[in-house]
Amino acid sequence: MINQDIVGAPVGMLDDHLRGEMGPPSERRSFARSPITRPIPRFSEAEVWFENDETARFVLDLNGRVLSSNAAARALAACGMLGSGGVFICSSHRNRLELDMLLQRLADEREKAGRILFRAGDDAWCILDIVTAPEAPNRAFASVRPVKPLDEGKVAAVGGVFGLTRVEKSVLVRLTSGEAPKDISRKMDMSIHTVRSHLRSICMRMGVKGINGVLRLSFLMA
Repeated sequence: MINQDIVGAPVGMLDDHLRGEMGPPSERRSFARSPITRPIPRFSEAEVWFENDETARFVLDLNGRVLSSNAAARALAACGMLGSGGVFICSSHRNRLELDMLLQRLADEREKAGRILFRAGDDAWCILDIVTAPEAPNRAFASVRPVKPLDEGKVAAVGGVFGLTRVEKSVLVRLTSGEAPKDISRKMDMSIHTVRSHLRSICMRMGVKGINGVLRLSFLMA
């Protein structure tokens, strides 16, 4: 029912009446819905470090299945390089057999850690380090990092072990930087046949087969 005292009342009087009915702002009832507060998940410092580390890290079982991974590792999985479909390295990958053999040695406790060098692209290589810990049985902790070109000092150290000549070391420096034999030929001003002759000599001295074998051993030793 409308209060007859306020019918036709001036606007100012009406406002004063309504303020009196409703009370001061501090006493008025608010009908706004309170925001929903959800608990903020708490993470340990180790979990925060693991997730945000720039190095790609995986936790595996000893069959090579991915149990957990951080953001950098998931990015590698998303581009299909590794970690796809819950498997760390797919069965068709050229290094899968090498990985299986390493995981078996870790499972048998013949080794506590191991390293694999694998090709991640035409001119890209990555180093995979895997370790186990007594506190986490049946688990392996893997980290993947790209391989940087070897500088002359590191190549000189590798070359010294195998008795490489000065020219062979120069060829190896360019080879580990991703240069193809034809590029080495042009930059070192020698024929492609001479470059290939040096490569054959490097392979023989290092006891490996082909350029991939030379690169693999050089990176692992460096």
